[in-house]
Amino acid sequence: MALIAIAVKHVTPELKGRLEECVLSLYKTGNQALIEEKFISNWTHFLCPLPKQYLLDKTEKIMRRRLADYLSQYIVSEQALFYLEKIIARSYHYLPLSEKKLVLALAEKYYLAHPSISQGGHVYTEVQHCLHECLDKEDYVNLHGLICFRLPLWLKLLHKSVDQAVDEFLLEKEYQEFIGLLKYFVSLQKPKISRLHVTLNQEGLFQLLDQQLEPLEEWEQGVDWESYEVTNNVEDQLVSMLITAAPHRIILHKDVYTNYPKAAETLKEVFDNRLTLCECCKLCSDFCSEFNLKERT
Repeated sequence: MALIAIAVKHVTPELKGRLEECVLSLYKTGNQALIEEKFISNWTHFLCPLPKQYLLDKTEKIMRRRLADYLSQYIVSEQALFYLEKIIARSYHYLPLSEKKLVLALAEKYYLAHPSISQGGHVYTEVQHCLHECLDKEDYVNLHGLICFRLPLWLKLLHKSVDQAVDEFLLEKEYQEFIGLLKYFVSLQKPKISRLHVTLNQEGLFQLLDQQLEPLEEWEQGVDWESYEVTNNVEDQLVSMLITAAPHRIILHKDVYTNYPKAAETLKEVFDNRLTLCECCKLCSDFCSEFNLKERT
């Protein structure tokens, strides 16, 4: 009996059973399709039986194609995590273990979301074509060697996923450090205003109101909201002003956190339970009415 040998470096528990499923239906009796698992020269090998009567039969080609198709899915869906981890360990070895784990989770998320690994995608097609070519001609395939030397598009995608993950992680880390500094600064400030409402005026610019809903002009003097709008720094200016004012309570009205969610998120993290998102006051109702009117027109 001839054999097709598949050497695998990173074995997952279900691999043997799935390989047997690939070939079982091609045999007249089920007990002929048992795949033998052996550990040879530090590698796990799966030996797939190929009965002599099939050597010149089209069934052999079907079996080889089925194995190639399954191994393509196996590489794309089951092997990525091992190689992502290796790339992180090699390229970002300076990161602490806890941060490497966070980067790995982000890299896997980016990888799994990439359309090219779906059937028909160019990366999946590269893997599938390579395995078809190999198993059509050979009775032995080493998955690790094939990955390292014959799948450049797949490896490039893994590296790209890791780099994207590191960029996102470092940006988030810097952001959290910045938030920490702002929270510390706010904790040192003595509240100068008991309650501060933040809404938008008719021109769509920020307006600060006191607890009687009267404009707090002293805190807006010297602030040219329109110039900040042009330079896209209006949200940063609002955050800076509120931190300087250090109100005891901040009420963000619906028009603000609907149109400026980034500023609202930052303020929520900095002021925590000192900030409230308002939805049901007259100012918010007026905004909802105006917003719905614009939607209909």
